This record gives sequence, structure tokens and C-alpha cells, in this order.
Amino acid sequence: MTAGSELKLLRAAHHFKEAQDRLRAYKNPPPYMIRREENPADGLSFWISLKKNPDDDIALAAGDCIHNLRSALDHIIYELSCHHRRKKHVGDTAFPILVDPDDWDQRGDMSGAHKLRAIPDLARAHIELLQPYHKQQDWGFWRREALLQLHQLDIADKHRKLNLAFANVPEHSVLYFHSGPQLKVIRVHEGRLDEGTETLLLRFDPTVDLKANVKPDTFLEVVFTELPVKEHDVEAALLHLIRCVEAVMIEVKKFF
Repeated sequence: MTAGSELKLLRAAHHFKEAQDRLRAYKNPPPYMIRREENPADGLSFWISLKKNPDDDIALAAGDCIHNLRSALDHIIYELSCHHRRKKHVGDTAFPILVDPDDWDQRGDMSGAHKLRAIPDLARAHIELLQPYHKQQDWGFWRREALLQLHQLDIADKHRKLNLAFANVPEHSVLYFHSGPQLKVIRVHEGRLDEGTETLLLRFDPTVDLKANVKPDTFLEVVFTELPVKEHDVEAALLHLIRCVEAVMIEVKKFF
């Protein structure tokens, strides 16, 4: 029988694949158009217009992936608790992700120590080192950072819409092709695009020939608008979270 933690991880991978497929469908053909403008006062310019925003199904698939990843961590703690106590059920367990060290040993059933009370001491100590309230740049830094992202995104998805925005890649995303010498560029757009709003994408110095044979190009990405991954590419951010959860689960399995 497949463990619940593994099933949750597989379900997260399923939703990740769904998000990937929907992202590719959204981007192909490109959901934008570029207009050339030859204005003697401003110079040769190119404007970009987003024809449609990302589909809500992308946000839903991303949210389902995030929720199943978070759930997989809780499941593996439950499974380890039952295994260690040799019981079929141990209540009130969870994988804590805490930003305040006082929450680890606080009284009552909300503390991190309480949630992990039924697992081996070495496992509890290892998970404590993964808590985001540890700030040192050591072996666990990238895991702590990713776990915090996962925790906060899961809360956002449960309590409000997980919004997405369509944006240019932050740096070096706008290119142009020209058979002659390099042209002087005075403005390049980087950042968010809004549906139905024309945005200046690329502008050359007024000394550049308005009739120059120039072809602009760019690529776009769908990004999160929620902190702590605001303006992070959705696909890359989800993959980073999956890799983190996989790594943490492998570490926890060593204590069974």
C-alpha cells in the first residue's frame, strides 16, 4: 500500500504537469502583439500589447500543486509518528514551519515540539534545524527558504485567490535584430504587462534611422504576484518547491 505522503507528492507532480501544460498552451501562440512606430520626435519605437491575461486554471493548478506538497510533509510526520510509537494512529501531528523560535517550545498543542512529539529525537532535532527562524547560511538554508515559501503560498491559496501576472523576464528579455551596426537604445521595458494596455517595449535614440530594418523580439513568463515569490516564474518556483519537499522527505525517511 502506497503511503499517503507519497500519494500526495505524486498528486503534486500531477498538478505541476497540468500547470506546465496550461502555461505552454497560453504562450503558444504568443498572447501579445508588437506595433512599430516611426515618430521623428521620439525616434523609432516598438509597443507591445497583451491580448489576454493568463487563464485562472493556471493559478488553480499551481495552488493544488502547492497544497499537496505541504500536505505531503504533514503526512510523512504522521507516518513516522505511527511507525515510531507502533500505533495505527497518533493524533495532532504535523510538519511545523515556523518563523518565530518561541513557537517551537511554547506550551500547548500548537508548538512545533508537540507536533513532533511522537518521532525519534534525532528526527525532531533535524526538523528543528529546518525551521525558517534559523537564518545562518549553511546546508539547510535553501530548504528553509523553500519551506517558508511553500508554507506562505499554501496559506494564500487556502484563504484568497493565488493571483498571477504576465510579465517580461526581468532582465535582458528584449532583443532586436539588425543587419547593420549596433543601434543606440534609450529605453527597454521590463516587468508586468496588463491586458489591453499598450506598453512601450523598445525605443531607439532619435539619431537612429526611422526606416531601419529592425525586428524586435522578446519572451514572456507567467509570474507569481504573491510574496514571498513575487515576480518569480511560476514553473521554476513550483519546481524549486517540489525539489525541496522531495529532499526533506528523503531525509525524514532515514529515521523510519
